[in-house]
Amino acid sequence: MRSARLRMFLGVYAPLILGAFVILFAINFLAFTTAGPGPYWPEGFSWDAWRVVCAGGLIFVGVILGISTYGRYRKTKAARLEAQGAVKPPPPPGS
Repeated sequence: MRSARLRMFLGVYAPLILGAFVILFAINFLAFTTAGPGPYWPEGFSWDAWRVVCAGGLIFVGVILGISTYGRYRKTKAARLEAQGAVKPPPPPGS
């Protein structure tokens, strides 16, 4: 990668945008899918329960994507500041 801006977009903002899209897709699926499952749905399964499970899984994936990306962003920012000498590392224990 040649550009620092492109690298920052692909490493930080693209996963955050993707996570937000996944969460919005799950909310849309949960809120606006009111039609029945059709004739091929097994009799013993609840359509509404499976809708909630699928939407919850998508929201979980979106949140994990956001949390991990934010943590990676903070770690990179701290390392960059430390490399510039702006932040001194903590003293070793016992000194």
